[in-house]
Amino acid sequence: MGRALGVACKKEEIFLALAEDGELVVHAHEKLKAPALLEETERLEGTLSDLGRALRELRPDIVRILRPEQTYEDSYARIAPRATLETLVRLACLDAKVPVELLHRNSARARLGLDGKGKFEANLAKTVKSVGKYWNAGRNLAAAAALADGG
Repeated sequence: MGRALGVACKKEEIFLALAEDGELVVHAHEKLKAPALLEETERLEGTLSDLGRALRELRPDIVRILRPEQTYEDSYARIAPRATLETLVRLACLDAKVPVELLHRNSARARLGLDGKGKFEANLAKTVKSVGKYWNAGRNLAAAAALADGG
């Protein structure tokens, strides 16, 4: 199983959860803040640097980015920052030579044995115990990605 880093991005935050051999581990990089990324291009480099540092310290064997629901719809102003953050995670992983999986929620549901009906987060709460901070802000989703081993 090794070390899997789960990632869930929101508009200005990247939530991280680390699983080692199928168990969630408390660590210092639970949330990275990336304020107003699209307003200043220079902030992209700072966020990329923060991600690189987190990857060096956490040493994951794989990174899994949890994608939004298949029916996700929103305005460009709300989708673009998330897509930017997901791209920065992928670039940081490329630089660190860590494989990345873009994990669809349906795949995560199946791998975790979650009920196919109802909200993903509600079903996840029945199966995965909270570990660390920012759990309901988005780390629960990162944990789902970290624990959803496809092997």
